[in-house]
Amino acid sequence: MDRRLPGDADYSVLATDGGHFTIAALDHRDALQLELDQLDLPPANGASVAAGGNPLIDFKRDMLGAFAAMDERPSAVMLEPEFALPALREAVADGIGVTCALEAQGYFADPEAGNTLLPGWTPARVTEVGADAAKLLVLYRHDRGRFTESQERLVAKVVTAAAEAGVPILIEPVPVDVVDDDDRRAVILASARRLQAIGPMLLKLPYPGDGACAALTEACGDRPWALLSWGAPYDRYAGQLAEAASNGCSGFTAGRALWREAVDPAVRPRFNRSTLVERFAELAAIARTGTPWFDRLGSRA
Repeated sequence: MDRRLPGDADYSVLATDGGHFTIAALDHRDALQLELDQLDLPPANGASVAAGGNPLIDFKRDMLGAFAAMDERPSAVMLEPEFALPALREAVADGIGVTCALEAQGYFADPEAGNTLLPGWTPARVTEVGADAAKLLVLYRHDRGRFTESQERLVAKVVTAAAEAGVPILIEPVPVDVVDDDDRRAVILASARRLQAIGPMLLKLPYPGDGACAALTEACGDRPWALLSWGAPYDRYAGQLAEAASNGCSGFTAGRALWREAVDPAVRPRFNRSTLVERFAELAAIARTGTPWFDRLGSRA
């Protein structure tokens, strides 16, 4: 059943039948390479996907295989075109949706310069590599004048292009230059409030701080939102998700909180057979206590 209201994207391809997002994030590039560098493995450049031997690509392939083997699979996975798409598209199990990242890496080298898109990549193009949705990470502060305006123009450009292509879009505003917890909360709430007004989107948001999830849901208006893990340790993230789910959140997009230990190939097989399965099942159970994405849209009907 199509539960969309006019002008809204259909997120069902990324969600469970119950309307919750249980998304595994594997679109890491620079951050993942930093993790791999700590293991003194070969660099993630120069090796072909087919031949193997590229630690970054091998990791993503192994994780997709682990998700495929689960009794309860992610509702979707987040990938990117530099290493994973279309090369690893066939490793994604049936029934798992795929999002494709649009942002170029290197943005933290000069945050004030803002983000750029990967050359030639648009929401329409992601369908050519087997993705069901697009995703844009955007550095953000609401109080930086031209920087704020530039980032909001970028979001508007991508959201408009996604709507024209009929492709769901995930927008991930990441706070920059945060000075303390109060500032962090203010930036996260402001990013949700300002960006959701631009157009149809699923907001992928950081934890705003203790007691602030209800305010974040209100700031999202009628847009659904999912909690990203933002590098938090698993136990902390599970607690954050429980608070978010009880206050209007529609699920999660979890990366390192879910799989960080598996970056080490020496422990990956055992970890993926046990700890990964247990963690994902726990997060999925918490997500099911949240608000279905279509009920967020229905709040204005």
